[in-house]
Amino acid sequence: MSRQRAPFPPLPASARLAALGLSAALLPVTALAQQPPTQLPEIVVHGASTVPVEALRVGSAVTVVTEEQIRDQGATSVPDVLRLVPGVAVNQSGGRGGLTQLRLRGAEANQTLIVVDGIPINDVNSGDADLANIPVDAIERIEVVRGPQSGIWGPNAQAGVILITTKSGRGLTRPEVTARIEGGSFGTMQGSATVRGAQGPFYGALSISGLRSGGFVVAPGTTRPNGSDMGAFTAKIGADLSEWFNVEAVGRLVSRTGFYNPGVFAYGPPCIGFFCTPDPQTGLLANGTGRGVATDAQGRIVATFKLLEGAWTHRFSADASHQTTNSRSSYLSSFGFLESEAFWSKTERTRAEYRTAYTFETPSFLGARHTIVGGVEAVRERFRYYYESDGFFGYSPNDSYATTGRARERKGLYGEYLLSLQTGFALSAALRHDWNSSFRNATTWRLTAAQSFETGTRLHASIGKGVTNPTFFEQFGFFANFTGNPALRPESSIGWDAGVEQRWFGGRLVTDVTVFRASIQDAIVLSGGTAINLPFQTTRQGVEVTATARPADWLRVVASYTYTDTRSAELVSGVYVAKEALRRPRHAASLSATATLPDDKTKVTLTVAHNGNMRDTFFGPAGSSDVRLGAYTLVGAQISHDLTRNATIYLRGENLFGQRFQEVYGYQGPGAAVYGGLRVRFGD
Repeated sequence: MSRQRAPFPPLPASARLAALGLSAALLPVTALAQQPPTQLPEIVVHGASTVPVEALRVGSAVTVVTEEQIRDQGATSVPDVLRLVPGVAVNQSGGRGGLTQLRLRGAEANQTLIVVDGIPINDVNSGDADLANIPVDAIERIEVVRGPQSGIWGPNAQAGVILITTKSGRGLTRPEVTARIEGGSFGTMQGSATVRGAQGPFYGALSISGLRSGGFVVAPGTTRPNGSDMGAFTAKIGADLSEWFNVEAVGRLVSRTGFYNPGVFAYGPPCIGFFCTPDPQTGLLANGTGRGVATDAQGRIVATFKLLEGAWTHRFSADASHQTTNSRSSYLSSFGFLESEAFWSKTERTRAEYRTAYTFETPSFLGARHTIVGGVEAVRERFRYYYESDGFFGYSPNDSYATTGRARERKGLYGEYLLSLQTGFALSAALRHDWNSSFRNATTWRLTAAQSFETGTRLHASIGKGVTNPTFFEQFGFFANFTGNPALRPESSIGWDAGVEQRWFGGRLVTDVTVFRASIQDAIVLSGGTAINLPFQTTRQGVEVTATARPADWLRVVASYTYTDTRSAELVSGVYVAKEALRRPRHAASLSATATLPDDKTKVTLTVAHNGNMRDTFFGPAGSSDVRLGAYTLVGAQISHDLTRNATIYLRGENLFGQRFQEVYGYQGPGAAVYGGLRVRFGD
C-alpha cells in the first residue's frame, strides 16, 4: 500500500530572515576589531562519534557546556543549563522535583538519548529521561549532539544525544575538596560536597548532594505547595595499571521525593448503563494530596586496553540500571467521593559492550589519518508494574504485571570509519544493525563531513537514519483502559543538517547558522485506547543560530535563536488531521553574558531565556481539546565574589520580573526567587 504524505510547508522566509538578522545584530564590529586575537582551547567532543574527535572535525551540530559555564550561570539543575542551548525545549511540571522532559529539535521526549558517564538513563518504560533526577554539582561537562545519532548510539537517539560527564580525580597532583551550601526562596536549602584526587596509578572522586524545597502552589484554586526532597551520591574510581591498561568504575544513586496535586479523572452519578458522568473538574489538578518517591541506581565498569603504542584500542564495558517509583494520592471529587490511587513500578536494564578502534596514517595521501571502529552490544530490559484505585467504582487492583512483568532483549552490531586530512577536511560514516526480540529489527546509519578553511570558516553537515523503539507502555499496555499493541514498528526518521561556522576577529566572535530537517516514518501516536503507527510521514524542520563573543577579556557573551516547525497528526472522527506538535515552541532564544569586574574577584552573569507560545492538550470532561501556552521570557542574574582564593559567596535571582508561565498545561511555573550561597574549594 502506498504511503500518504501529510502536507508541510517549507521553511518560511521570515525564519530565514530572522536567523540572518540575528547573526548581523550580534556583530559588534567596532569593539571586536579593536581587540587582539584570542587563542581558544582545543575542544574534544566525545559524543558525536564512537571515539573522541576534535570539535573542528565534527560534522554534527554540537554544543559543549563546561563546569565553569554552569557555575557562572548559577544553574542548579540540568534543565536550567539546557534552557540556554539551541534546539532544546524544556517542559517542567511545576517547580523543582516535578517531572521534567526535554524535546530536541521538535522531537518527542523519548527520541533523545541521555547518557551519564557512559550509562543510558532513559526510563525503560516511557523511553524518556526525567532530568529532575540529575544534580549539577558533580558535572564536569555536558555535550548536546543534535541530529540522528542511532548509527552511533542505537535506539532512542533519533533526535540526538545528551552526554553528561561527572568529575574525576584523574590527573590531579593534589587532592581537591569542593563544597557548596545555598538557601533562599520557597523554603529551599541545598548543599553538595566533592572529594577527588589521585595517588600513584589510582584516582577517584566522591560527590554527595542534597536538596529540600518547600515549593509553591502550582495549580490555581489549590492550597498545597509542591515541594520536594532529593539526595544524590556519585562515585568514580579508576586505575592506570600500566600505560596500556586502564580500569574504571562509576556508581550513582539518586532518591527523590516529590509532593504533587493529583489530576482529576473521577466519575459519579447519574449513570446510564456503563456510562457515568465525568467530574466537571476532569483534567484539572485537584486540591488533594500526592506523594511520589523515585530512586535511580546505576553502575558501570569499563576496562580499556591499548596496543601498538596506543594505535589499537579495545574497550570492554558492562553497566546496570535500576529504577523504582512509588506514588500514592487522594482527593475529594465533585460528587463527594474520596478518590485515591497508588502505583509502583520497577525497571531494570543490563548492558554489555565491546568496542575496538584502530588508528593509522597514510602520509603519502594528504597526510591522512584513518580510524576504523567496530563493536557489539547486548541489552536486556525488564519492567514490572502494580496499580490500585478506590472511589466511586470501589476498590480495583491491577496486579497482572507485578510479578513477572515484561522483558525484551536487543543485540547490536556497529562500525564507523573516520577520515581526517591535513587540508582541514574530516569525514565519518557509521552503520549499525539491531536485532530486537519482540518487534522489527532496525538498520541505522550516519554520515558527517566538516571542512575548515584558513579564513576561519568551517562547513559542517550530517545526515542519518534514527530509530526509536516502542515503549513498554505502548507495546504491552498495563492500564485497564489502554490496550498495548505488540505489532508496533519502531519509529524511524531520515534527518539532515548543514551549517556554516565563522570565526571573526581572531576568534573573538564565533557564529554558526545551521538548517535542519527530518522526515519521520511510522510515528507512534495514541488512538482509541491503544497505540498505532501513523500511515504517513511527518516532518520537523528549522534553523539554529548561535554566537559566542569575547568583546573584551573580561566579558563573554553567548546567544542563540531557534526556529522549529514541527507537525504531528491526530485521528479526529476517523480522519487524520495535521497539527502542531505538543509543547514545542516555534520560536526560542537565549542569552548568557558573564562579566569579570576590574577587581578580578567579582563576576556578574545575566541570563535570558525566551520561549514562544506552543500548543498543549486539555483532557476535560467533554474530551480532549487544544489549548495554547503563552510565550514567556525568564530573566536571571548572579553576582559572585571571591572572599579568598578558596571561598566565594554569591547571590542569584531567578525569574526576576515574576513572569507567569506554564510549560505544561495546568502547572504554573515558579515566580521570582532569590538565593544566596557559599562555595569553597581546597587543594589542586
